[in-house]
Amino acid sequence: MNWVRGISLRFVVLFVLWTLPVACYVAIGAFAIYQTGWFYKIVWLLPGMWGAAWLIGKMWKPPKVHRSFSGKPLSAPSFWTPQDSSAIQIVEDYRREVQDIDSQTIMDLNRYIRDAQILAERLAKHYHNRTRDEFFHPLTLVEILAVIHLAAEDLEQWVLESIPGSDLATIGQIKRLPKVVNALDVVQKVVYVGSAVLNPAKMLAYPLWRKSANVTVELQNELIRGFYQRFLRQLGYYLIEMYSGRLRSGSRRYRSKFSEMSEVAHEFDRGETSIDDLDDLSTTIAVMGQVNAGKSSLVNALLHNQVATTNVLPETRSVTRHQYSVPGSNNLVTLLDTPGYDEADVSRDQLAEIQKAAETADMILLVMAANSSARDADRQMLDEVAAVYEQNRKLKPPSVIVVLTHIDLLRPVREWDPPYDWRQPHALKEESMAAAVQYAGELFGDKVSDYACVYTGTDHPIDSGTLDDVVSQMVAHLDHGHGAAILKAFYRKLSDDRFKTLKNQVFQLFKAVR
Repeated sequence: MNWVRGISLRFVVLFVLWTLPVACYVAIGAFAIYQTGWFYKIVWLLPGMWGAAWLIGKMWKPPKVHRSFSGKPLSAPSFWTPQDSSAIQIVEDYRREVQDIDSQTIMDLNRYIRDAQILAERLAKHYHNRTRDEFFHPLTLVEILAVIHLAAEDLEQWVLESIPGSDLATIGQIKRLPKVVNALDVVQKVVYVGSAVLNPAKMLAYPLWRKSANVTVELQNELIRGFYQRFLRQLGYYLIEMYSGRLRSGSRRYRSKFSEMSEVAHEFDRGETSIDDLDDLSTTIAVMGQVNAGKSSLVNALLHNQVATTNVLPETRSVTRHQYSVPGSNNLVTLLDTPGYDEADVSRDQLAEIQKAAETADMILLVMAANSSARDADRQMLDEVAAVYEQNRKLKPPSVIVVLTHIDLLRPVREWDPPYDWRQPHALKEESMAAAVQYAGELFGDKVSDYACVYTGTDHPIDSGTLDDVVSQMVAHLDHGHGAAILKAFYRKLSDDRFKTLKNQVFQLFKAVR
């Protein structure tokens, strides 16, 4: 037979030796059951199961490649920028529209290359607005190789953990698998027809038995679709990393810096965890605001009973640093106390210093007096911060938390009975605070991440409860700040190492040609 020629003699001998005892046990067992008189009572069990399998397979249609084994959608880790996060939709859209795949097309390497090229082109247009002929132009050879290495490494690990026998079966054996399946199909037919000699009624169930066998093929295709979906997911993730510029230093440095956070973001079986405990984190929080808004009073209140190290921020004259331990976090953060700006005018020197602080900051506390409606300078400041990060999209913009101070001066002025819950207002003072937050929200929109109301004055005692609102918001946005800090540190290190890397490359090239 043709299928025998395609299989080695060794495989045939081993297959026969393995199946012959099983066949003997089946024959002896069937004969023993026949002797007891139970054969005709249980003989319909197999056709019944086959019928159920066929019916379920008929009614429960197999999903296409874009719906099978997709798991949770690709999610953005804490260090991704808004441009990176918006690229997720491109990857997910392509995963939904990609053509179906089966046991025949899974071995076509051109299919992998074609889909990778299409996805890369779409992401290139998103990041650089490049045409089809130019989408590789902004990339280095190291970046392209890093994508291949990282995606293949992740896929290798998944195959080892998820597919039985993947470390044993060779490519040659996998290619012969369709022939083996056909051979087993022939053997099954012979055994079925032979067993019908004892029970001719089984021939009536033969068509149903053949249809139920198709369920096995569908299950095989489900596994294949899951594998390919995994490939597209990992590929899309690392293509985003490539176009963001984070693979420019190669896969090894990328793994050492972003491995834990990236695994949290794109591994199927890992739960969401905080990156608060990662090493080498130095998060900076800039405190900004107009003159007399209560900015310095807020810093002093936060640093109450803490030993603070104070110095001048490099390249500025009046921005000072304070080390601060955020409650609920294991990492120290740096508070930047920036110079206040005036509603009437922001001088060029003030603007330069504040912009420098904004570039350094991973989170911004924008302090405003709750009893004042003068917000033009604050709006101008937010526009300046947005412009800084619009020009440098590879960096993650800081979260901006508006902190409303002087809440004691809101109506009714004579009332003071903290703590106040402005998010669910009941008292008149709480309603005034909620109105002040609403007014700021209408002015700033999505430029602000969240709001807090605090008291930092001297007319009333300051207890721990008066700062709970701003501290809770700082803790809530700390992971975002950590991600922004790690990106800044990574690109700074990458820039510092470029000359050293180039020098080593020249030296190695010189050694190779000697």
